[in-house]
Amino acid sequence: MKITAYGVNQTETTFLQQLAQERGFELTLVKEWASAENLDLAAGSAAINSLQTGPYDEPLFAKMAALHIPLLALRNVGTDNIDFAAAKKYGIQISNVPVYSPETITEFVLMSALRLLRRSKEMDLAISAGELNPAKKMVGRQLSTQVVGVVGTGHIGYTVATLMHQIGAEVIAYDAYPRKDAPDWLHYQSSLETLLQRADVLTLHVPGLKANDHLLNAERLAMLPDDAIVINTGRGNLIDTAALINALNTGKLAGAAIDTFEFESTIEDQIQSGQAPSESHYLQLQDMPNVIMTPHIAYHSLGAVENMVKIAIDNIFSFTQDGSLINPVEG
Repeated sequence: MKITAYGVNQTETTFLQQLAQERGFELTLVKEWASAENLDLAAGSAAINSLQTGPYDEPLFAKMAALHIPLLALRNVGTDNIDFAAAKKYGIQISNVPVYSPETITEFVLMSALRLLRRSKEMDLAISAGELNPAKKMVGRQLSTQVVGVVGTGHIGYTVATLMHQIGAEVIAYDAYPRKDAPDWLHYQSSLETLLQRADVLTLHVPGLKANDHLLNAERLAMLPDDAIVINTGRGNLIDTAALINALNTGKLAGAAIDTFEFESTIEDQIQSGQAPSESHYLQLQDMPNVIMTPHIAYHSLGAVENMVKIAIDNIFSFTQDGSLINPVEG
């Protein structure tokens, strides 16, 4: 059996090669994202294995059908970049990895919150410029004394909430479908707006569905307490970036950590082609001393990558054996 993996980095390559040897399948590795233009490399494959923020569009699915490749097995959870209508039209099945390491993203959220509250980027910039006296005068805040608002309490959001509670913060949450097994310390709010009015630290963990476009817009950003911080490791479309920049420029917000960026596809195209990002919103945020920009890497730990690769391959083997998927995805 042949499997072709697209968008592969060096860490993934190691785990994929190990699995190919252990489980006896032929493996083709492609660094570039999957597209109709390069899909001939996958000819003869039982499935496409992929991870990318670029689109899975109709030409891609048409090409898969022409090559008789019936399965797209994602190495990640997000599906907002998939043309499901096209996949259905061409009879392509899709699987994902819904849970691979909530702890990895949780640790990243914690790191981001602490960096913003203790103003570590500002201090680093001052120290690098030789301005040690200003750095010594920068006063931070304790995370344990903040009200942390968690939007979305699925696997990742709930793990974040748990760690924040263990640190000593008051944790409030909003989810359209609250957990029935929620502990007493997790205080669900009746609406997103109610949560925003109290959240000193806001962290987003909902999917990038069309309905969630600009979930955090200018009106809702204004509801946050003064000097609140915003962390987004969910999806880029959740925040109106122009409104976020305005809230930072006016001093309404004390800082932001953006791992998933609204115009991510634009800068990813540039990064993939070896260029420096030039998107105007990105450059504005990157230049701010109270903003931490990272390239969609909150998930990227060795344990998480190993799980993502293994579960994706498990889906392919299940499909080839009896036509079933462990983690099927339907649009």
